[in-house]
Amino acid sequence: MSKSLFERCYDAGEGITAKTELLARELASNPPPYYDGLHMILLEGVKPVTKVRTPSGEIKDMLMFGSNSFLNLNFHPRVIEAERKAAEKYGSGAGSPPLYAGTTDLHAELEETLARFCGTEAALIFPAGYSGNLGVLSGLLRPGDTVFCDSMNHASLFDGVRLSGAKLVPYPHLNMKYLRKVIRPASMIVSDGVFSMEGSLAPVDELVRIKQENGCFLMIDDAHGFWTVGEHGRGTADLFGVRDSVDLHYGTFSKALGSVGGFAAGRRDVIDYLRYYARSTFFSSALPATTVAAVLESIRIVAEEPEHLNNLKRNRDRFQSELEKRGFNTLNSRSAILPVLVGNEEKLGRFQMMLFDAGVFTNIGTTPAVAASKCRLRLNVMATHSPEQLGTAAEILERCAKQCGVLP
Repeated sequence: MSKSLFERCYDAGEGITAKTELLARELASNPPPYYDGLHMILLEGVKPVTKVRTPSGEIKDMLMFGSNSFLNLNFHPRVIEAERKAAEKYGSGAGSPPLYAGTTDLHAELEETLARFCGTEAALIFPAGYSGNLGVLSGLLRPGDTVFCDSMNHASLFDGVRLSGAKLVPYPHLNMKYLRKVIRPASMIVSDGVFSMEGSLAPVDELVRIKQENGCFLMIDDAHGFWTVGEHGRGTADLFGVRDSVDLHYGTFSKALGSVGGFAAGRRDVIDYLRYYARSTFFSSALPATTVAAVLESIRIVAEEPEHLNNLKRNRDRFQSELEKRGFNTLNSRSAILPVLVGNEEKLGRFQMMLFDAGVFTNIGTTPAVAASKCRLRLNVMATHSPEQLGTAAEILERCAKQCGVLP
């Protein structure tokens, strides 16, 4: 099977110049069909209908199915007010790493809140979700350690293990039988809770059993699960009834809460160790207090206003049913991430651009996130979508899919 453009440019030639010049030439002469879709400019914050500027300069209102802001709290009046008050008191940025002069009383409150939320002894904030995983894994692991990693885990988990120098052993997606065959005592198991390109859920209860039988350390990255699945949005491990048996929970504020940042939660000795050895927090400025205030208020809102989680579940169930009834393969997703399998990059690019033209904003998944032969649309449902908007989007998806050969 031929390689995609981005695979070819990654492997091309020797030295930096050969790679960068090849990509520039290819994008100028023969860009992939989905290229324009990667360069849409939002002219306002994410809403169910969002104003967007296309690469051609056209400005249009689009039904938004491309955002990870599942609860769409970024315009909630309480969140805006909390951020405004924090700006007046703390200013616009931290200006220092957490262990120097970057920790305010708001940061301390957020870490305490996250520990209670996860049912752990302590928690640690990171400035970004991706860099937090790099810091956690490179901080905890050393050459000679072994990590078993689901093949569909987020790139940050693979990159964190590689940065540590530990031995990386991927196992087929969700294949617990295979994992049982290859697992080694006293190793580490790392898995997403909700898989970002599949929408599938890790069998965390089975992972806990394998961990306990082999004396392993289990880390669950629930970036797409916290505040979307489980009772009160407490995540995938909580959904499976094993929250207290996970050694390290990891999450972000950039998905359901619509902000930015990451966090780890676990035993106090593990979290205290990471404060000194997770370089992506030790050598980075702390999150701005304005962001921390917005995250804290968002967490309170989810706890006090259950309608946000209820609306999200209702909308994802309704939209998945609409898609599957029209013949789309959503890969049995069990989350607010609804993939639509296409399997051909040319068709995927045409499909996405037709959707943009018809006023539906979507994302795609292809290399390096997934194999080109399994490329897909990636549709994210929000709690604030109306039933009418979901119905309209499903009709447009069906019409465009038939026109470009994705559906017969």
